[in-house]
Amino acid sequence: MDTVTIDAHKTNIYTEEKQVQLAELTEAVAKSDYLPQLHIYPKAGLMNDPNGLAYFNQKYYVFFQWYPFGPVHGLKHWGKTVSTDLVNWSEQETALIPDQSYEKNGCYSGNAIEYQDKLYLFYTANFKTPEGKIPKQAVAIMDKSEQITKVKQPIIDSEIPGLSGELRDPYVFSKNGLFYMLLGGSKFTDREHTGFGEEGVLLLYRSENLLDWCYQGLIELPIDTGYMLECPSVIEVDGKDVLFLSPMGMTSDGIRFRNRFATVYLVGELDVENLTFKTDDWDELDAGFDFYAPQAFYKGREALMMAWFGCGEPEYPVSEQWKHGLTFTQKIKLNRGKLCRFPAEEIINAFSSGERVDTKVVKPETSTYYLHLTAGFNFRIGSAQDYWAFSYDANKEEVSISRAGLALKIDEMFGYERKATIKDLTTIDVFVDNSFVEIYLNEGEKVFSFRVFQEKTENIYSLDQNLIGMVYHKKFID
Repeated sequence: MDTVTIDAHKTNIYTEEKQVQLAELTEAVAKSDYLPQLHIYPKAGLMNDPNGLAYFNQKYYVFFQWYPFGPVHGLKHWGKTVSTDLVNWSEQETALIPDQSYEKNGCYSGNAIEYQDKLYLFYTANFKTPEGKIPKQAVAIMDKSEQITKVKQPIIDSEIPGLSGELRDPYVFSKNGLFYMLLGGSKFTDREHTGFGEEGVLLLYRSENLLDWCYQGLIELPIDTGYMLECPSVIEVDGKDVLFLSPMGMTSDGIRFRNRFATVYLVGELDVENLTFKTDDWDELDAGFDFYAPQAFYKGREALMMAWFGCGEPEYPVSEQWKHGLTFTQKIKLNRGKLCRFPAEEIINAFSSGERVDTKVVKPETSTYYLHLTAGFNFRIGSAQDYWAFSYDANKEEVSISRAGLALKIDEMFGYERKATIKDLTTIDVFVDNSFVEIYLNEGEKVFSFRVFQEKTENIYSLDQNLIGMVYHKKFID
């Protein structure tokens, strides 16, 4: 752990004078044995929520929560990286620095929306007092030359009776010629099961110009919202609204919601007039260990999403000058009303043409590879002394991921195993990007996202029938 105190990290703001320090940290991170090749990770420090995701000016923009000076949740800035192909990303740089009085405790999460050839970046201006937080939402505007200008006062700067000061993570979208903002929050309650005296809520605001906002009320939801709702996001997919939520303190339900914090998707209709979400289907969004704060965005009318490759503050067995990352960019679709997601085509195209496998053992050539299986659904990856395992019980219609066999144990307090139910498992797509793993069942009907820290991947070996399918490796480009 960094020798600097947490309190010092909470006030450490980026300035030009600190470029040398950041360069030194970046050089140290580049020597890590656990860096991915295809996932976005911080060049230094800690990365968490994806923010302001957008396809703008013929490029993909990924903004993200970032504390550059250590692998801890210090003073939050927005970082930025840009790509034309979702594979090769520009040098990370600061986009929003908390240098205004109303955001003195950090630039927190939010989203982006294009309007009049500009990208509006909405975010929570974190403002703490000895009595608690005062909720403030802010906006910055980026033109096509990537010049970012803050609107020098909060666009929402008021408390709401009955709600706590924890109102954050604006998500702005357009509907019926107007703009709307979702905001996560909590209200005071006498509900005992949360243990916090608060209940998660989803707020709705309305605007005609993106600058002047009017509070509409709380959206009624059919799920357990825990004690706090974070990172709301909504997008239209195949004529339906898909709502993403990240409830803190959601009660576990059998094999679902076993992590520190949960992620949920709801399919249906967001009724902004009556403040309801008419739900056709809802479920846990990811069954893995390391997934939180998903955010949806459009490329044209194509629905895409990314999420934080982390969850709260997991206890990792390695201590380096970087922490966490982001998931692959994923394409969203509905299959018989169920949400499915799969890596975007650009990411698939980053792998080789592949080799067919029909054997008990597969030996990957590199630490970044893609395994597509149509049979052999019980396997281990690693060595006899250091492995993680995938298993499928057809009778119970249940799949399981276990990290119990890893030499470097991860977050033991929350267990070694995650499970999900699935009928008629026909394909498994395993993407291993060094320490980042994403597994897609039936082309994204269920997904597991999780980290592993192995010295090297020696092999993939079946525990019963042959592994049948294809193995692909990342293309090497001169």
